Amino acid sequence: MKSKIILVGLACLSFGTIVKAQDLIKQIPEDAEMIAAFNVKDIVQKANANKLNELLQKAGFFEKSGISASNDIKNLGVDLSQTAYFYTRKTDSISFTEFIFPLNNKGQFEKLLHEAGEPKAFANGYLSVGLKPGSMLVYNDRIARFISATTNTTFLDNDSIASRYGIKKVDYVARPSDDYDAWADTTVAAVDSVAEVWDEDEKPLAVPVAPPVAIAVEPDTIAAAATEVLPPVVDIAGVDAVEMHDPSYYDSLYTAYEDQNRKNDSIRTDLRDKWLMNEVTRLLSGSYKSLSITDQEKVLKNLGLVRLYVPRVEDLYRGLMPYTTSLPYYYMGIKLDKFKTGYQDGLLDLVQEGNVLKLKGSVGLDKSLAEMTKRMYARKPNSKFSKYLTDKTLGFFNVNINSEAYLREMPAYMAKYYSGLLGPQQDVIEWGLMALEIALDEKAIAQVMPGDHLVVVNGLRKFKKDYIDYTYDDDYNATEVKKTKEETLPVFIWMFTSKDQRLIKKGLDMAVSKQVGQVYDGIYAFSKQKAKDFPIYVFLKEDLVMVSNDSLSLNDIRQNKMNAPANKDFVKLMKQNKMSAAIDLQKLPTMLEEMGVTPGKQWEATLEQLNQYGSTAITSKGVVGNRAEVEMSTRLPQTSDGAISYLLDQILVELNKM
Repeated sequence: MKSKIILVGLACLSFGTIVKAQDLIKQIPEDAEMIAAFNVKDIVQKANANKLNELLQKAGFFEKSGISASNDIKNLGVDLSQTAYFYTRKTDSISFTEFIFPLNNKGQFEKLLHEAGEPKAFANGYLSVGLKPGSMLVYNDRIARFISATTNTTFLDNDSIASRYGIKKVDYVARPSDDYDAWADTTVAAVDSVAEVWDEDEKPLAVPVAPPVAIAVEPDTIAAAATEVLPPVVDIAGVDAVEMHDPSYYDSLYTAYEDQNRKNDSIRTDLRDKWLMNEVTRLLSGSYKSLSITDQEKVLKNLGLVRLYVPRVEDLYRGLMPYTTSLPYYYMGIKLDKFKTGYQDGLLDLVQEGNVLKLKGSVGLDKSLAEMTKRMYARKPNSKFSKYLTDKTLGFFNVNINSEAYLREMPAYMAKYYSGLLGPQQDVIEWGLMALEIALDEKAIAQVMPGDHLVVVNGLRKFKKDYIDYTYDDDYNATEVKKTKEETLPVFIWMFTSKDQRLIKKGLDMAVSKQVGQVYDGIYAFSKQKAKDFPIYVFLKEDLVMVSNDSLSLNDIRQNKMNAPANKDFVKLMKQNKMSAAIDLQKLPTMLEEMGVTPGKQWEATLEQLNQYGSTAITSKGVVGNRAEVEMSTRLPQTSDGAISYLLDQILVELNKM
């Protein structure tokens, strides 16, 4: 009976925590572009609260905030048991960012704000504190919200929109000292601009410019049929030639230029502040749609330390592209608004698993793209690759693509997602892609190179390298001298499966017949060119093609002398993923030493610590469900507190050196 009561209690506690987290996340608008969630409780627990306090003390946080150095983060008034959020929201005219975090003691929190000024009543029970220009902090008994705004400069670069808000462009044209006629021609534009700025009865040089008053401040919409107002043309003949030679006239142009720019900057600042005030009022009044339940669940479900969530990857991707209205794209017929990626939402998680720190990323794919991608990556690595991942392996890279499916699917993919960019030329592009699809013999190509590749770096070796030097006689005439030196470099082998090696072998034999290369015991050698490069060797073994910079390694493989024990971790990574890459950090210090690389003193301690690290890996299982997944992991030295605590220890060590 007692166990049941305990289980019910734990369930209620868990439910209460979820409700709190969901209550805060409801403050985020549905059109947020990017959202970050911080699992504060987990971060503090895994980082070790005592170490966080020590870090903040050494960084001077408590002193700068006016808090006793003996205090700790628990006395900041911030609720460390809940989730904090950060998000961005963008319109065509302005970008907003907001950081939302929970409070459990408003009085303690207000002590942090004493240097920012006296809090003032704002709205809906919130107090406000003015911080740096373009930002506000508002808070009540249980929540604090830091909101900032940045005007999108491209929005006001449009002349018709700029004039709508009273922003006027004026060009300043300097007079050349030796070319009056050329200057007189270009001055027309400057005089026109001045005429655009000032009314006839204004005297700009005698009266200081007053601060502007912006009338329309709605940032989200633009009049679609806005008509650009062109400045009146002023006849240069109306300006007396004597006046144009007068330095005071030259000064007046510069003064008008500076005055108008100050006026424009003032309007931009005023617009930003008013738009920020409107946004804060809107947020606190709750007059907006919250993030959808589906998106809330994606932010909170199985939350690790930190999660970055992008609800609409395609919109974000399109926003990073060049201006959709730029003239070059317009005249080329490219319509970036028609661009499609097939991507949906994106996730990036920071997770700690013992002494392993992981970044896990995934992106949702639409049904068509998910099925297409699965077909393109429907291939497993060649099982024969495993024997080449040994305890001598410093690092490797493996990728497995189904070449036949890739060649068959890519034209259809390009036609569906990219052809819409070119508007009237869309049918031509689709025709060309269809022709490419017909011309390619996917099955034949897939026999030559099915698509599984492995690159292995197995230690180091000394190589003799030829290079060109020069000697000079008494008259400084240069003579080429061929010299040789030794260099220690990583040994690599690139291998791939090839069921049909006829084309490759014929090409190698042709190179030998034309004296471009040589063949010894089945190993093809291609000499260095112009004494700059190392030789490259090719060996065909069973259904594998191997390319290396080291003939000794290939000769060992030819004679089946690869008897080193397998690196089980690397083999496991390769077999379980569509793509994998890893490096054994423990071997890195020895490798650098053998190569003669001597890092500075500031890196010596770091390199020594690498002997305690494990491997760093990047892996991808391809498409799972409808999501393309990728993961990066680093195995840090084993400690009782885990990876985050270890990183804090390293930061504290560096701070103690200062």
